[in-house]
Amino acid sequence: MVTSKTGKKQPAQENSTNPAGKFLKIETKWLVLLAIGVGTFMSALDGSIVNAILPVITDYFNTGVANIEWVVTVYLLVVSGLLLSVGRLGDLRGNKKTYIMGFFIFVLGSVSAGFSPSAAYLIGSRGLQAIGSAMLFANAPAILTKIFPASQRGQALGLQGTMTYLGLTTGPFLGGWLADHLSWHYVFFINVPIVLFAIWLSLKVIPNDTPEKGGEPFDMAGA
Repeated sequence: MVTSKTGKKQPAQENSTNPAGKFLKIETKWLVLLAIGVGTFMSALDGSIVNAILPVITDYFNTGVANIEWVVTVYLLVVSGLLLSVGRLGDLRGNKKTYIMGFFIFVLGSVSAGFSPSAAYLIGSRGLQAIGSAMLFANAPAILTKIFPASQRGQALGLQGTMTYLGLTTGPFLGGWLADHLSWHYVFFINVPIVLFAIWLSLKVIPNDTPEKGGEPFDMAGA
């Protein structure tokens, strides 16, 4: 409540600088942390969720273990190989824009993996998933450090790290449960509603950021 010049009390107006002012009665930065946490959790989850269903996929495609292991390996290789490059892309094009684009690529790879007609197609789809995952992993800390003050950055980054390990530990159990009660395809389809929610939330609460000035191009050869 605020007091007018006439002495009457009037309802205080919502802070127009808060993009979540009419969204939820929670500070914006914690909603941003939720959006980042969902992306971090899903990226880590898909790094381990297929471990428990490799025998199922091997039998389904009637292929060898040496071939099907690439379903796990290609994901880890692509994520680790692209982290620096997509992090720099976020600096040049905007961390929010790159982060949300990562969600779109990730969900596209998830749908493609769920409908895979062959082991080779599944491995390629996992590579596509990993590109989106790398964009999420690399830009998430940059967004948090811009949103949270120095006194709370350790707390925010620590909670993000917790979501990483939660995803890694949940993956094998969830993958086995889905394959047992539904089918291995749902190991990838389950990402779709969660990622769509994360995209909506990220668009709603993550503030737009200004890319680095100077018009420096992305160093494709260096990447």
